[in-house]
Amino acid sequence: MSVDAAPPRLSTPRLAVVLCLVWSSAFVFVELALRDASAAQFAGLRSCAAVPVLAAGLLVRDRAGLRAALRQRRVHAYGVLLGAVSVAGFIGLQTAGFARSGIGFGAVLIYSQPLLVALMARLWLAERLRPRQVVGLLTGWGGVALVVLGESSGAGATTDLSAAVLLFLGAAGCFAVGTVVVKAVTAGPRAVPLGPALLLAFVYGSLPLAVLGLADGSPVQWSWTLVVATVYSGGISLAGGYLLQFALLERGDAGVVSSYVFAVPVLAAVYGVVLFDEPVSAGLVAGAAAVAAGVLLVTLPPRSR
Repeated sequence: MSVDAAPPRLSTPRLAVVLCLVWSSAFVFVELALRDASAAQFAGLRSCAAVPVLAAGLLVRDRAGLRAALRQRRVHAYGVLLGAVSVAGFIGLQTAGFARSGIGFGAVLIYSQPLLVALMARLWLAERLRPRQVVGLLTGWGGVALVVLGESSGAGATTDLSAAVLLFLGAAGCFAVGTVVVKAVTAGPRAVPLGPALLLAFVYGSLPLAVLGLADGSPVQWSWTLVVATVYSGGISLAGGYLLQFALLERGDAGVVSSYVFAVPVLAAVYGVVLFDEPVSAGLVAGAAAVAAGVLLVTLPPRSR
């Protein structure tokens, strides 16, 4: 073996597993942080923590390209749009939902967003739905119904639960809209560079979240738990997760990433039961399995001929 040989890089499936672990474990830190700060305050802290990490990662990847992209008005325009839906809407709504409900229930509803992406791409981008995807949509939405019915029939059937359902599905809808926008504007001869647009999305989207957090009158209980939760869920899960996703996309392995997403809500539900003693209902178990199966069927790339 040559002394100058480059060290072997991690395989794509291993990186995809790391990405799913990072995304799913973030829900644990959100639950911990909400014991010391309000939903509005932590949403602002989390999104602001992602900005410097994402900026540093993009500078390392392509400093010249980042600077050139930031001079384009189109990139700023799409940054504002993505900031409104993929940052302010997605992070703000899901954090407000977790203040009212457990992480297992919330993660299953939030990660139904690939089902919404498939529907929106069919309606807005005229993408064809394969028969397997249609089965996945029916399975996934059936799972969402099972999860909601299972929770509403238990002890948690309160007004807060109804609000949590709307907030989680709203967060999923915001993320799905952002995903469809990205699919539309990052292809073709006038494609917008994704990395700089996403950085600007966090810059612009963090502003309203920060204002809402500052306007919240409740005191923040500063602790090491809150600091670590902010750094992990913002800097590592959000920014680090996106940078890792960029690395996988550069390998041309978008399909592998998509096919692993189904595991995120299942892992989050397990964390909720094991770490926070969240109740396990038959509806949650069956619904989470159905949503995971539906997302897998919808996102799994077609077999090459």
